[in-house]
Amino acid sequence: MDEFALTTLALEHLAEAVLLVDSEGQVVYANLQAKALFAPTDLASTGYPFSAPIQTDQPVEILVPRAEDADRVVEMQVVPLQTGRATLSLISLRDVTERHQAAARLLEREELYRSVIERAHDGFWITDLTACIAEVNDAYLCMTGYRREEVIGLHMQDVEIGASARMVADRIATLRVKGSTLFETRHRARDGRIIHVEVGISYSPVAGGRLFVFLRDITPRKQAEADTLAAKALAEQANRAKSEFLSNMSHDLRTPLNAIIGFAELMRTEVDGPLGSDHYREYVQGIEDSGSLLVSLVNDVLDLSTIESGQYEILSQSLALEPLMRRAVTQTAVLGNGHGAEIVAVECPNNLRILGDDRALGQVFNNILSNALKFNRDHRPIRFVAALRNPNDAGEGLDILVIDEGIGMDEETARQVLEPFEMIDSLHPRRRKGSGLGVYLSTQVMQLLGGELTLHSTPSLGTTVTLWLPANRVVTGLP
Repeated sequence: MDEFALTTLALEHLAEAVLLVDSEGQVVYANLQAKALFAPTDLASTGYPFSAPIQTDQPVEILVPRAEDADRVVEMQVVPLQTGRATLSLISLRDVTERHQAAARLLEREELYRSVIERAHDGFWITDLTACIAEVNDAYLCMTGYRREEVIGLHMQDVEIGASARMVADRIATLRVKGSTLFETRHRARDGRIIHVEVGISYSPVAGGRLFVFLRDITPRKQAEADTLAAKALAEQANRAKSEFLSNMSHDLRTPLNAIIGFAELMRTEVDGPLGSDHYREYVQGIEDSGSLLVSLVNDVLDLSTIESGQYEILSQSLALEPLMRRAVTQTAVLGNGHGAEIVAVECPNNLRILGDDRALGQVFNNILSNALKFNRDHRPIRFVAALRNPNDAGEGLDILVIDEGIGMDEETARQVLEPFEMIDSLHPRRRKGSGLGVYLSTQVMQLLGGELTLHSTPSLGTTVTLWLPANRVVTGLP
C-alpha cells in the first residue's frame, strides 16, 4: 500500500470530520465523518464550494444546519497546506453539539437554583470548610440589614451569638460525617437586634467541600412562645394566689357561718323557750337555710380551687359500696320533699368493695343524687345502681348509675352542665339554689380516681349519669 492510500485510509477512520479545500474554495476531499456531518446536503461533495477562512489561529464554532433534526454546533479549525502544485486548506470539524447542550442545561440549572435561592423567603449562605461565607442571598440581607459586601468573607462565628471558632470547627467535622444538621441559634443584626434563627446545614464535597446553609427567622415564633410561657406563669401565679387566699379565708368564712347556723338551730328548736310569733320561726328557718347554702357554696369553691391547684388528695381505702350509696341517699333525702328515701332505689351486689376515697365518693354521690331529686317529677322513682360492666369479668370496671325520670335536657344543655358554674335549672323554674359546680366537681373527682363521668339525657324523659371506675378500683371476693 502506497503512502497516499495509507493516509487516505487513516483520514477515513478519524473521529473528526476532515475536508480538503483548494484555493478556489472547492472541496477536493471529504472523509466519512464529514459526509455524515453534512448529510443529506452536498456540502462535503467533491467540487462543491465550501466557504471557510483560509486559516484560523484558534478553533472557531460554526452552525451546521440540518433539515431533519436539530442544527449541529461544530468546532472548526483551518490549517493551510502547501503542496508543489497548489495551496490547500485542511479543515477539521469536531461536533460539539452535546457539549453545548450539556453546558446549556447546566447553565439553566444554575440559573434555576440561583433564582430559587434568591427568591426564597429564608436566608441562604454558601461557605467553605473554614465556615467563611462565599455567597449570601437577599433574604438574609433583608433579615439582618447587612450589605452583601459586609457579609461576604465573614465566618459563622462572626454573626452567630455565643459561637466560637472551635465550636464551629467541631460542627463542620460532624457535618462531614453526618452530612446535615438542624439547630436553633441566635444572630445579631446590623442594628444590634437579636434574631432567633433555625439553621439547616448540608455538606457537599464539591469544589473541595462546601456548606449550604439555610437560615429561617423564627423570632416571631420564639416571642410567641415566650409570651405564652409568661402568660402561663402569670396564670399559675394568679391561681396559686387565689388558692392561697381561699384557703386562708376558709376558716374565717366557715367559723361565723357555723355560728349563725348553730344559733339559728337553737332558736328554731326553742331550747331556751318559745320564740313567740310564728313569723320568727320562719325567719329563723330562713337564716339556717341561707347559712347552710353559704357553707355549701364555700365548700364547692374551695374544692374546685384545690383540684385546679393539684392539691386535692385522693385516698385509696377499701370501702363497702352499698353502705356508701345508702348514706348518700339518706343525706339527700330532704331534697325529695320528704320522700327522697322512698323514691331512690339502691341496687348493689352483696359484699362489693371498692378502693376509693370515702369523702370524695360521698361528695360525688351526693351531687348526682341531689340533681336527680331536684329535677324529678311527681315523685317518680330514681334508680341508684352499681354493676360490673361485664358481670363475668371485673376487668372492664364498675358502673355506678343514677337513673331518673325527671325533666331531662337537650344535648347542648347536657354538654353545658359538665362545665363549671353551668346550671340546668337556669332553663327551668329554680327549685333550689346552688353554685353550678356539683357536676363539674364530680367529673374532676372521677378523673382523679382514674374513672369517668358521662351523662345522657332526653327532654321530658329523664337523665342517666354513669360513674365508671376502672378495674383496679374494684375489689372482689372480700367479705
